[in-house]
Amino acid sequence: MKKIVFLLMVLMVIGCDDRPIAQATAIDRADLQELLAKETNQVQVINFWATWCAPCVEELPAFEKLGSNYQDEVKVTLISLDEEAVLEEKVNPFLIEHEIKSEVVVLDDPYAAEWIPMIDDHWDGAIPVTLIQANGKKRFYNQSFTYDELENALKEFL
Repeated sequence: MKKIVFLLMVLMVIGCDDRPIAQATAIDRADLQELLAKETNQVQVINFWATWCAPCVEELPAFEKLGSNYQDEVKVTLISLDEEAVLEEKVNPFLIEHEIKSEVVVLDDPYAAEWIPMIDDHWDGAIPVTLIQANGKKRFYNQSFTYDELENALKEFL
């Protein structure tokens, strides 16, 4: 009986987030500019990461939990800096394996020196980094996040 109750509890928790597993698509610099300029009623939480970056992978569950807990108020976008050439063989399988449900795009632009200043003038290109923006206010975070740290940063925008 205890096993059945436990299984039902697990299924209830899993069932709370009915978003489908993400499938990454490639974007270019113009798409990135559009994403950054997009007016929305939601707070945008934009994280730059890569499958080969251990601190990035470690913090992904915090972004997933934030996206699930604040579905109506927050739009989480994960921008992968993996090469577009590995999108189908590495990035999308990674998303399935880790059950990533946030929007995921792969930035297909090798000229980082040209698009990094669009994010923040002081960013040196290291990842993970996060940009949170809403209603003309934005803040750049050059750090890894725990869920509590990320939620506290978000609360400045809610």
